[in-house]
Amino acid sequence: MIGFETVASPVGLVIGLICGIVPLAAGIHYRRLRAGIGGFLACTLSGFACGFLGGLPMIALTYAVVLSYAYVNREDPFTSRAALSEVTFEVTRAEQFQRTMANLGKSLRASWKALVRNKAGFLGFLGLAFFAALTIFGPSLIEYEGQAHIERREPGARALVAAPSVEHPLGLDWKGRDVLSHMVHGGQRLIITSVEAGVIATLIAVTLGSAAGLLGGVVDQILSTIANFILTIPAFPLLLVLAAVVDFDSDFMLAVLFAVLNWPTLMRAVRAQVLSLRERDYVEAAVALDLGLWHIISREVFPNMVSYIAINLIFTVRIAMYSIVGLVFLGLVPLREPDWAVMIFTGRQQGVLFLPQAAGMLLSPIVAIALFQLSLVLFSRSLEEIFNPRLRSGL
Repeated sequence: MIGFETVASPVGLVIGLICGIVPLAAGIHYRRLRAGIGGFLACTLSGFACGFLGGLPMIALTYAVVLSYAYVNREDPFTSRAALSEVTFEVTRAEQFQRTMANLGKSLRASWKALVRNKAGFLGFLGLAFFAALTIFGPSLIEYEGQAHIERREPGARALVAAPSVEHPLGLDWKGRDVLSHMVHGGQRLIITSVEAGVIATLIAVTLGSAAGLLGGVVDQILSTIANFILTIPAFPLLLVLAAVVDFDSDFMLAVLFAVLNWPTLMRAVRAQVLSLRERDYVEAAVALDLGLWHIISREVFPNMVSYIAINLIFTVRIAMYSIVGLVFLGLVPLREPDWAVMIFTGRQQGVLFLPQAAGMLLSPIVAIALFQLSLVLFSRSLEEIFNPRLRSGL
C-alpha cells in the first residue's frame, strides 16, 4: 500500500532526543533557554512519532524560533544601532541563512499567537492534537485485540458484547474484543487517507486553476471545460459505481480517486482569483520580466490566496472522510480492521442497534468522527488569522 502511517516507537524516541539537541544548544548559546527547552520537547515528540521524517524538519523549525529571539539584522541601523557608515548590504551565505531562519521563526511565532488568540480555533487545534496523539502514541500504550475472546462472555448472556466497565471503558464488541483498542488503532488509516485526498485535490486545483488564469486562451478553455464536466457528475453516486466495479486494495489510490472528483470547485475559485490578481502591477511586472510561470504562481499569486486554499483544504478533507465512511458503511470497499468506519459497518451488520449494552461499539467511532470533523471546522477559523496579515496586525 502506498501511503504514510506512523506509530510511536523507541527508535523514534532516540531520534527525537538526538534532534532536540540542536534547538537546546541554540537556546543555551543565545541565552534563550525557555525557547531551547520548548524546541527540545517539540523535536523529541516529533521524532518519537515519525522518526527522521518528523525530527529533521522540526530541527529547522525550532532552531528558527530560537534564532528569531536573538537575531539582529546588522544591515538595519534602527535595530543594530550601527552608524550609517557601518551599514553594508554585502552579506555572506551564513548571514543570509540566519536572516532567512530568523524571519521563518518570527512567522511561526506570529502564527502561534494568532492561533492562541482565536479561542475557537485553538480549541479545534487541541482537538486535532488529541486525535494525533491518540492514533500515533496510543498504539504503543494499548495493545490491539484482533482475535475473538469467547472467554469474556458473561454468564447467561447470548452475545459477547458488553457494556462499558472499569476494565473495558468502552465495552466489548460482538467478538468480545475491547472497543477501546479498536478506537486507538482504527483512526489512523481513515484520517491519513482523508488528508491525502484533500492535499492531492488541492494541489491539482491550485496548479490547474493558476495555469488557466495566467495562460488563458485555449488552455483556459480546455481546463474550464473539463472542470465543468466533472462538476455535472454527482460525485458520491459515481463513487458507488466505481467502487462496485473496481477493487480498491490501496488506500492511496482511493485518496487519488476522491481528489480527481473533488478538485474542480476549488480550481474554478482559484482561476477567478488569478484572473483578478494578474491585473495587479506586481504580477504584470513579473510577466514583463519573464520570470517564468512557476515563479509567478509560487511567489506572486499563491501567497495572496493561501488563506482561502488552506480553508478549502480543511473542507475537502471533511468531504473525503464522509465519503470513505459512506463507502465502507455500504460495504463497497475492502474491509480491513482496525478502522473506525469498519466498526460502524460491522455494528450495523451484527445488529448492535438492538442491543443497548453494545452502544459503545457503534457510538464510539461515530462520536470520534464527529469530534474530528468539528475540530477541523474550528481550526479553520484560526487559519484566517494565521494567513491573513490584516487580521494579525493587532498581535
